[in-house]
Amino acid sequence: SLNRQPAYNLNERPFLIIWETTQACDIACKHCRAESKPEHDPDELSFKEGCQLLDQIDELGNPRPLFIFTGGDPFKRNDIFDLVEYANKLGLTTALSPSGTPLLTVENLQRLKDNGVRAISLSVDGSSPLIHDEFRRVDGSFAWTINGWKIARSIGLKVQINTTVTRYNLLDLPALFALV
Repeated sequence: SLNRQPAYNLNERPFLIIWETTQACDIACKHCRAESKPEHDPDELSFKEGCQLLDQIDELGNPRPLFIFTGGDPFKRNDIFDLVEYANKLGLTTALSPSGTPLLTVENLQRLKDNGVRAISLSVDGSSPLIHDEFRRVDGSFAWTINGWKIARSIGLKVQINTTVTRYNLLDLPALFALV
């Protein structure tokens, strides 16, 4: 069978958990479901509450689900590295889905890896800055994303590329595929 199935009952535990850690983000994507904005929402989970969430995930037992930190932009949280480190100490397999901004640096990506993150996912919505940056509504997002992609690969992080297919990039998909 070509269908991949978890080796356990999904009614007992999920195989993937995604936490939108913050609404704070420095880009304003046309499709954003996180209602991102430049600053933090005062109702976001605190560090302590985030650790309690991770403890609950740990209590699900083995096999543990893959845990993905996303946002907004998780790099906008001052405690993201501490949360990642805490998850790693619990033995959770973690990934992070940052935004294509100037925060996507070698220092930040290396620190993620050093704290236990195994992979990142990046959104690339066009094969050129013209298409991608128009969709993300920030000039430079394409360059920051591609640079972050190269950095992540060079330091040994796995990279997943996500694309939101819309009328803005539908005809660009072959070129985007070639880029990937």
